[in-house]
Amino acid sequence: MARFLFWIALLGLANYLSNSVFRIQGMVALQLTYALLLAILLLTPRRQWPAYLITAFPMLIMVRALAIGSLSELTSFFALVSTVTSILAATAGAAILSRDRDWVEGRSDQLGAWATAGFVTVVVLPLVCASIFAAVRIPPPGYSSAEYWFNVYSNVALAYLVLTPPVLRARPRQWRELHRSGKMVEAIALIAGFGVFAALIFKQPSVLPLFLILPPLIIILFRVGFIGLSVAMALLVPIAVLLTGTGQGPFHAMDNLHVVGGGQSDANVHHALLFCRVFLVITFIIVVMIAALLHEREQLQRLAQADRDIYEMVARQSGDMAFVCDLDGRIVFISPVTAQVLGLGEGALGDFDWRNHIHPDDLGIIDAALQRARRGEEDVDCLFRAFDADGNELWFENRMRLSTTTSKEGPRFIVGSTREVTVRVLREQQLEKMAAVDVLTGLPNRRQLNEQSRVKWRLAARHSDFLSLHVIDIDFFKTYNDVYGHAKGDKCLGEVASAIRKVLKRPDDFCARYGGEEFVALLPGTDAAGALKIGEDICAAVRNLNIRHDASEYGIVSVSVGCATIRPAFADDDGSLFEAADAALYQAKRQGRNRVVASNLRNLMIEAALVAMPKRHV
Repeated sequence: MARFLFWIALLGLANYLSNSVFRIQGMVALQLTYALLLAILLLTPRRQWPAYLITAFPMLIMVRALAIGSLSELTSFFALVSTVTSILAATAGAAILSRDRDWVEGRSDQLGAWATAGFVTVVVLPLVCASIFAAVRIPPPGYSSAEYWFNVYSNVALAYLVLTPPVLRARPRQWRELHRSGKMVEAIALIAGFGVFAALIFKQPSVLPLFLILPPLIIILFRVGFIGLSVAMALLVPIAVLLTGTGQGPFHAMDNLHVVGGGQSDANVHHALLFCRVFLVITFIIVVMIAALLHEREQLQRLAQADRDIYEMVARQSGDMAFVCDLDGRIVFISPVTAQVLGLGEGALGDFDWRNHIHPDDLGIIDAALQRARRGEEDVDCLFRAFDADGNELWFENRMRLSTTTSKEGPRFIVGSTREVTVRVLREQQLEKMAAVDVLTGLPNRRQLNEQSRVKWRLAARHSDFLSLHVIDIDFFKTYNDVYGHAKGDKCLGEVASAIRKVLKRPDDFCARYGGEEFVALLPGTDAAGALKIGEDICAAVRNLNIRHDASEYGIVSVSVGCATIRPAFADDDGSLFEAADAALYQAKRQGRNRVVASNLRNLMIEAALVAMPKRHV
């Protein structure tokens, strides 16, 4: 019911606009109503047609009378006949065109399908409507019967040919496919720019700019496909008609339309509109022919490649799980080895749904790979986890690409192969973890520090947030090793690392072993005052370990901390933050160690020397 009411309301709005906005000097210059009705019928099951037609007739009569502002239109013989004729013509056109559902639903734009649509909408329906309209209405002043007939004919032909396809193409599925392709923003920009360009063209008093209309339409066709072209034409038509109807544009510049005295008669305006409509119909036909020829060429190439794509992939990866799926990921064929790999029973592949086996966290990886394949990327690789029949987690490597086959019986396909790589992935993960972690302290190593430094710097720059860095050095550690031995030194390093890690409580805080007895901490979102406070806490935490160190002037193990804070204004870390913190650390050592010094990147400020322990006096 909601769909029905929506279409009826839209039909009423189109009728009102046609008889008000597009009524120019007593005649409708662009009849939107029946082109929209044809599209509605094509998108609606035939069993529902009577409901639309019965409701449309009185509604269109009343809306027409309301738009014109004359109640006599409710009983006007011409209004009744023209409405009945147009409704029946749209119904007949829908009955003919609905036989080719691929064309209606936008799956095929073959030249033959467009030729049929063009014959129906440019020849048959306009001929019938124009002949009946001319027979039941006396031509307006200044018009012969032939001129009036041709005016109505061009009006109906333009509406049916140029305004029906956008309604058919601009369906939710077509927009979703355009969005998946990543061209939505480009499409909007191109169409909006074309609308501005068309308005400028049809304001010019010269005929020459008309030749500039075709190239932008072809560019839109090549960049965003037929849906973009249809919407662009639907935008072009009302702009051209309205500007021409107000006496502007190139069609008023033709020699046979010049008017002495600076004014324009009704006949001259309608002559200009007639030429405008013919120009728009011819322009649309040219672009559609180009689109249809390109479509057929691509289709022939896909059909020629289809079998070779599938069998080549299966032959090359014969030991793997080869598959064929549609664009939405539904399996059409999958090799029998899949049942063996996943431990499935015999016959389980008959209604196989791979989504039931994929790890929930990795479904997005598969969907992203399918989207890339739909865009035409070749050899799309992805790595994901899946469960076998016993619930064991396995790793798989998938490679897929778009098969170029298509037909009226179904959409294009995606072909690919899947290989079980659990052993390899687990080994790689173990090696990667070993390469990124300092074995002695359990902290990330310098390699991880470099990666995290770049990431956190860029995030801080993107959000215009603070980033603080601490360089931490164990005081007199070389002498500690000399006095207590390297085994004790290793244990000391581990305990200090643990103390530092306990101070850094936020999930985004990061600490790594920089080398030797030095550690580095990265604190996103921490300003200078906060960095100073955390540096003091680190010093206190290490002192509270109370690790004996007779070679230190404080008698226990302590640390010196240099910190610096910045709000990055550029994307890449130039090393200035680390240099400032390292300089602050050097200053902390010069000031007697066992303290924190902060830097503002321009000069050093001895912000804290909060040392609770007195120095030992020998």
